[in-house]
Amino acid sequence: MEAVVLRQFGSAENLRLETVPVPRPGKGEVLLKVHACGVCYHDVINRRGNLPRTHVPAILGHEAAGEVVEVGPDTVGWKVGDRAATLQRMSCGECALCLSGRNSLCKTDNRFFGEELQGGYAQFMVAPVRGLGRVPSDLPWAVAATVCCTLGTAVHTLRTRAKVKPGETVLITGASGGVGLAAVQLAKVDGARVIAITSGEAKVAALKEAGADEVIVSRGLDFGSEARKRTQGQGVDVAVEIVGSATFDQTLKAMAPGGRVVVVGNLESGVVNLNPGLVIVKELEILGAYATTREELDESLRLTAKGLIRPFVSEEVALAEAGRAHFRLENREVAGRLVLVPPAT
Repeated sequence: MEAVVLRQFGSAENLRLETVPVPRPGKGEVLLKVHACGVCYHDVINRRGNLPRTHVPAILGHEAAGEVVEVGPDTVGWKVGDRAATLQRMSCGECALCLSGRNSLCKTDNRFFGEELQGGYAQFMVAPVRGLGRVPSDLPWAVAATVCCTLGTAVHTLRTRAKVKPGETVLITGASGGVGLAAVQLAKVDGARVIAITSGEAKVAALKEAGADEVIVSRGLDFGSEARKRTQGQGVDVAVEIVGSATFDQTLKAMAPGGRVVVVGNLESGVVNLNPGLVIVKELEILGAYATTREELDESLRLTAKGLIRPFVSEEVALAEAGRAHFRLENREVAGRLVLVPPAT
């Protein structure tokens, strides 16, 4: 089969198309014929070598959707022809954290597609069925591939962690990416006012189309004062921090008393300086958000299938163009999601 293989961490040029053996599914696994795989900034971080659990050679990609073409031994509930999409990561389903509904914190089985598990930058991939959701027959493959990591992450962030209420104001950094555009739409569906932050004027139209009430273009990422100005000095109730260390201090400045900051991304893998006094006097809550549960994926697929959330697949490109896709993502040339399409088999 053809696959994009990373044999050395570093630049996007290290992603090269190769011919490799088709993997075989084991117990509790299926073989997927990959029809589409989204390109996430997590993949960029992974390619650079900043995720310690990934070892080269590696096949990246945790946003895969495809058709079951082989079922491994002792694998129940799945058959050839089933349509499936990957969760970002595995969970055991049996530990105390899983049984409490916090599957994304499972330590018994926390393998991540594209890290310990082969990812979807390939014509075929093996997937444990615990890491799969079922794709409705009427969803296009490119949309199905991206729903988990974009809208699924937004559901986990806004509903499960932030518990956004109607009438609240939600600020979203990195809003023009796949997760950001999904979060803008979901916050509006849930009755919030949305302030979207972007670094480029060219991305304003997409954010407005997604439903953002206000868009702040901030090339220098110094948006805190402007966000407070647009809330009549009150600040925002909830912040979805997708960018991470590069915007974290400005996000804190934008918060209203009692506000909740949900950190779901850290694109530069950097650290931040935190003034405890600000957290104390405003009684701020700083929350983490990580991955998507199968229940959240099911809800995301339902929202998409019903047309309540419009997917932002900006472009479908050939699998061989994975390196170019990474380059475009790193250079902020993409609004929405790029999706890799493997050649037909």
